[in-house]
Amino acid sequence: MATPEELARMEAGPQTPSEIIWFDRYSHANLQKWRRVQDPEADACTAEMAFTRPTGLLTEVERRAREEGGVFQAFLDHCYQVPEWVDFDMMELGIRMYRRHSVLQGLVLMCSSLVEGYAHNKPAQVLVSTGRLQKDVSRRIYETGQMLHNMVGPDGIRPGSVGHRTLMEVRLLHSAVRQFLARDPSRFDVEKYDLPINQEDMAGTVLEFDFMVVRGMKRLGVHITREQHEAMHYLWRYAGYVLGVREELLTTTLEEQQVLALQLTTHLYNPTRDSEALAKALLRDMSNKPPFHLPYEGLLALSRYLIGDTVADDLNINSTMPAAVAVQMIKGLTSTVSRVTPFLPDAVLRRMESLNFEIGRRTLSAGLGDNPANWGFKAMA
Repeated sequence: MATPEELARMEAGPQTPSEIIWFDRYSHANLQKWRRVQDPEADACTAEMAFTRPTGLLTEVERRAREEGGVFQAFLDHCYQVPEWVDFDMMELGIRMYRRHSVLQGLVLMCSSLVEGYAHNKPAQVLVSTGRLQKDVSRRIYETGQMLHNMVGPDGIRPGSVGHRTLMEVRLLHSAVRQFLARDPSRFDVEKYDLPINQEDMAGTVLEFDFMVVRGMKRLGVHITREQHEAMHYLWRYAGYVLGVREELLTTTLEEQQVLALQLTTHLYNPTRDSEALAKALLRDMSNKPPFHLPYEGLLALSRYLIGDTVADDLNINSTMPAAVAVQMIKGLTSTVSRVTPFLPDAVLRRMESLNFEIGRRTLSAGLGDNPANWGFKAMA
């Protein structure tokens, strides 16, 4: 949910020529139109495929592209066509930042981005309709962690890398979920919730991993420079493209991104009992699990601090006094470390990033199993 300051900015309306364009581009009326658009390239493929595990979807598309071409080759062409605005060297700093703060990023994503996202009732209904409301919760979170881990691997998300292929697998998985819901209209009320996993929902997912994660880390005392923030945003701009988000919804500046976030939140925010159930199932199932090993009460307190009292009250997320004190201790620790980090030699920072990357790999192995073939996605970076 937008902060009071952000809501006041929304009430004030656009203040610059650029903001006039952005407020119109992401108006509620225009965002509503995107709720009737999904992912034509991916959906054309999965409409002709039987659902398999995520590891099998891309393999099947590649096989049929070799044998048949057609929609399967068109999907691969779209994923491998690099837009003119992409510069992979410019993403390197963003990759390093996500590596450097990988554990904290995961904690913020879980306690803030995903929890707040569940208050957007329309997109959250996909989880309800697919039966993943209160089951397979931790596995779903570790699979998400696997995607993020692969994105910041040695080759980042350059075409052909493990990270790039994982994004393609996620894109096909989302499409397979659409096909699953479409085959039985009783599962998902399109008239009430619009098309499942539509373009607005997909753009919102990118914001959860980028805008909301950075906002949460800053709330916990992490100092992020504008240059670092821009690099993190740039990484997710291209990731969003590979995931199938239309370029009209991929913001080009931090200021434009904030306008989209504000417009999207005010358009979709509508917490329900399902929202509360999703949020609490997530935090309860991930309590005392690696890499955080925090009790349920601690995760509730951290979530309340990150999402703010208004959203927390709407989701009935409360904290005890000892847990709230612990959150302030975590903030103090991250703030102290953040003040020291800029003075460390680059070699030390790179070593720190490598260690965090390895910790992430071990955590995922513990959470998902030792055989990559049994994981959500085919390979690990």
